[in-house]
Amino acid sequence: MKRLMGLMIVSSVIAAPAFAAVAVNASASVAAVVNAPEANPQVVVQKSIDNLVARIVKERKALLKSPAALSALVDQNITPFVDIPGIARGVMGQYFRQASQEQRDRFATTFKQSLIRTYANGLAGYNNQKIVVKPYTPGTDMNRAQVDVEVTLESGTMVPVTFQMVRDGSGVWKARNLIINGLNLGLTFRKRFADVVEQSAGNLDKAITAWSPDAATIDVVKAKS
Repeated sequence: MKRLMGLMIVSSVIAAPAFAAVAVNASASVAAVVNAPEANPQVVVQKSIDNLVARIVKERKALLKSPAALSALVDQNITPFVDIPGIARGVMGQYFRQASQEQRDRFATTFKQSLIRTYANGLAGYNNQKIVVKPYTPGTDMNRAQVDVEVTLESGTMVPVTFQMVRDGSGVWKARNLIINGLNLGLTFRKRFADVVEQSAGNLDKAITAWSPDAATIDVVKAKS
């Protein structure tokens, strides 16, 4: 199970520093960003997977010996390029409107920390399995994209992964949601949060403190592994 989680994590850290550099050098206009090769989210996904896998392979021994190094590796890839506030807002669902700004900010921080912890643990299970990014077909909304990836396990089982992405105001693609083998993690996490709120008798402060995506993620993996 940890190995499958590792594969999902390796392929889900999707925004490459190389794309950020291109965006900085490009014109500030939206048209210039769209015309840049890395405006294709499939290219962004492929570069980031290649970069991350190369670093894992090169630094495997050091990373396995140091949980702090694993966490730092994840944080470096997640913090700039994943829409943590947007994901956290979706996970809170109906409770986002009820929450104060302080509670919203605290949950976003808690959510980010829990993802880093889960991702770091998962990376230890990566063992050079095959990851293929499928060709991308643009939709009608130039600021939203869906990128499909196929992850082949050592058993030969292929696990389809879909990344739902959004383009921020500066033209950088960010991950907004992840679907593993047809199961929507965003919706799974939202249900998980609603359950935690109910278990906390409607107390959002207690629910935020008690939040952990680990159980919800494991349920997804169990269901489809």
